[in-house]
Amino acid sequence: MKTMEDKGVVITGAGPVSAIGIGREAFMDGVRRYRSGIGQFAAEISDFTVVDYLETEKAYLDRASQLAFAAMSLAIEDANLDLKNMDRSYMGLILGSATGCLASTQLFFNDYLEKGPRFVKPILFPHAYANTTISLLAIEYGLNGYHLNFSSGATSSSGALLLAYDMVRTGRCALAFAGGFEALSPMLLRGTELNVAQHGFMPGEGAGIVVLENADHARQRGAVVHGEILGGGMTGGDILKAMHLACRSLAKRDDAVTGLSLATPGGDLDPAEMAAIREFQGDRPERMPVNRLKAILGETSGADAALRVIAALSAKNPGVTLVNSIDPGGNVVCLAVRGMDSGT
Repeated sequence: MKTMEDKGVVITGAGPVSAIGIGREAFMDGVRRYRSGIGQFAAEISDFTVVDYLETEKAYLDRASQLAFAAMSLAIEDANLDLKNMDRSYMGLILGSATGCLASTQLFFNDYLEKGPRFVKPILFPHAYANTTISLLAIEYGLNGYHLNFSSGATSSSGALLLAYDMVRTGRCALAFAGGFEALSPMLLRGTELNVAQHGFMPGEGAGIVVLENADHARQRGAVVHGEILGGGMTGGDILKAMHLACRSLAKRDDAVTGLSLATPGGDLDPAEMAAIREFQGDRPERMPVNRLKAILGETSGADAALRVIAALSAKNPGVTLVNSIDPGGNVVCLAVRGMDSGT
């Protein structure tokens, strides 16, 4: 395939799976109404059956993989992709997850401790790897292009989206599926109890996958465009620098930053992020609105940025939304998203 330099990167499909709604329309409705998906202890997805989203029957899938399979199916349907009649050798698959298939890992290890190595369930072992989900999806849909699994805490899906954006922008992929997923499990809930008590950190689960396409490719197949990723920035902890890096391409366009999607998981706003926003805002007469979607989605870690990017597609907030992601380990990612959806 001929390399295409610096082409526009558009979003033609979105598959959100969350506690406030499954599918783009239901999810956007939950965002507009600011409907909380948080229960007593976490934001858990109820009334979810993975069988509704599977291409082929599966003997076993970890909860994390189930959510990702649903998000992938929804994104493909939303983008109106007929994969069986398309060249899949150039299609990328780049996803992120902070904890991966933790429930299967716990089940396998518990069997090992309680029964010994001779009596563990063999089916669990291949489902315990961090990259199990992305491998299963690549096999399921026959994707032979570049694929990669990110595991970098709260910036897992934002890192995946940034790489996918670069892959499409520079012509290494004409189309890429990108986003992230995270599932609740007893081990995860136990591990977050301290954060819930001290910081108002409410764990959540979900998955979000978007279809990123070269603008020419999308135009040629007559795709409906829901939005664009205009730029991104990744740093080792400098939030303001990441925001400026994400906006580098905006000087060449008429787009203006009109909103921010905060990385703060809960409790008090992060001082460093708020200081960066104030400096970024500068002397602009109008203050940019900020969205705190984690307050209704919970802290979905690996799925977080992907779900907030999908939320930014709504034309209710025209212009560019900066989606910030901050991992306590120091990594920072910012994505500049322009939405084109009108009402859904």
